[in-house]
Amino acid sequence: MIRALNVLAFIVASVLAVALYIAKTEAQEARERLAEMQSDLAEERRQINVLRVDIAHLEDPDRLRALARQYLGFEPLDPRREVAMSDLPLLIEPHGRAYAVSQEEGDETVVVAGGPQ
Repeated sequence: MIRALNVLAFIVASVLAVALYIAKTEAQEARERLAEMQSDLAEERRQINVLRVDIAHLEDPDRLRALARQYLGFEPLDPRREVAMSDLPLLIEPHGRAYAVSQEEGDETVVVAGGPQ
């Protein structure tokens, strides 16, 4: 009887030792996966920061203004060409056609846009 009890205790101890070894190796693998994920996350965050810097550079108003001048021939709007909201009714003809008045060095030009002509 004591011999059977010793054999049973040895089997239980062996099973527990194997279970402990398996749990320990799985925990070690989980730690390694966690460390790898953390390094991947740090790399992704670094790449996100690099992209944010690139976007900030690409959206820089001075850069866009220079590119618009160079490739499209755009120039900043002349403040003399701006019209106040109160002056808008004065720019509409009685026939319903809208026109804009542009003054360039004393010459007045009328540009008709829209409506029947």
